[in-house]
Amino acid sequence: MVKGKSGKLNAVMIFVLIFLGFIGVTMIGVFVFGANLVDQTFGSIDVMIGVVNFTEAYDDTLGQGINAFLDHADSYGLGLLFGMIILIVISSFIFKEKHKLWLVLEFVILIVSFIFAVTIQRAFNGYINMSPEFLDIYSIQLINSSKFILNLPIIITIVWAFIVILSYGLFRKERGQFSDIGF
Repeated sequence: MVKGKSGKLNAVMIFVLIFLGFIGVTMIGVFVFGANLVDQTFGSIDVMIGVVNFTEAYDDTLGQGINAFLDHADSYGLGLLFGMIILIVISSFIFKEKHKLWLVLEFVILIVSFIFAVTIQRAFNGYINMSPEFLDIYSIQLINSSKFILNLPIIITIVWAFIVILSYGLFRKERGQFSDIGF
């Protein structure tokens, strides 16, 4: 990586967290909606194909996979969101050389990302309230992931503060003992 470009990388990663978190949880919700629809449809078909009952065959095969996905969908969403936060924190460990000027720039980045997070939060709130089915999915099956997205402005502020503390406070580059003579 290029020396001195770490602030730009952290800023980009905060916006990636906001945007991909929204998209990821929204897509998981759409998959849950589709899986519920498939489960209800196939579970209600009462057809005999030869000597095999379709509903029993579905419950023994595909139904188990769909139910396992539905049971753990919220964990998948939280794993995605926390994984992105961990990547941002790791980037502040790797790219720890910063100048004091970056602190002012990162404060501006915080303000812009906070506004972006509020926009995403409101869009997500409008999306989940668009239909009763989506409201049920996001308030019952994806409750923790939804809480994360709905509390995104607070989370972004906390993650930003943690990154700034790691980047500027705890891991300052130590000067060598020969720094005054140019080594």
